[in-house]
Amino acid sequence: MKRELLVRVLALASAMFISAIIMYKLIIVGDKLGGSGLLGVFLASLFSHLTVVAKDLFVPVFLSLTTLHHPLILGFSAGLGGAIGETVTYYWGLSIKRAFESEDGNQKEDRVSKLIQKYGLLAAFIVAASPLPDTPIILLAGSAKFPLLKLLIIEVVGKTLWYSAGAAVGASIFAHVSMFLGNLVSSLLIFAVSI
Repeated sequence: MKRELLVRVLALASAMFISAIIMYKLIIVGDKLGGSGLLGVFLASLFSHLTVVAKDLFVPVFLSLTTLHHPLILGFSAGLGGAIGETVTYYWGLSIKRAFESEDGNQKEDRVSKLIQKYGLLAAFIVAASPLPDTPIILLAGSAKFPLLKLLIIEVVGKTLWYSAGAAVGASIFAHVSMFLGNLVSSLLIFAVSI
């Protein structure tokens, strides 16, 4: 329990640290960042999703980079990081399943496992490509021993679609808000809303 809490706190601190460095370089120093901005979004998204509860903590950095990168590329970078970060939730579900298995390892397949096996890809895609929380579906997929690679691919596709759409729409909103408030105030405002 202490180890899981430590992992969450370290992931949260890492996401905040990476986001702060990128925001500093973008807004204060005025760097163009290039590929390091995409790597930063990937890492911030990865660490944000590792926390399970602070998944959108990287959004201010993400929106700040919409003027530098195509929405699809930015969405893929964030989507890949987010999907990989969700594997922690998958393994928690797998651990829950193992904890409740009988001593001899045999357990009848329950209705939830059958439903996840049948509709798991669709459910994972819907929650990954929307603002709906995907933690319950990922936990259930882990507990049903759903194939991780399939789940990871669906999560990457869904999150890429969601974050690409967010980058396309968010770029316009961020540009308009930044015109009135400035980049720093806009980023801080979006950071406060994302928390």
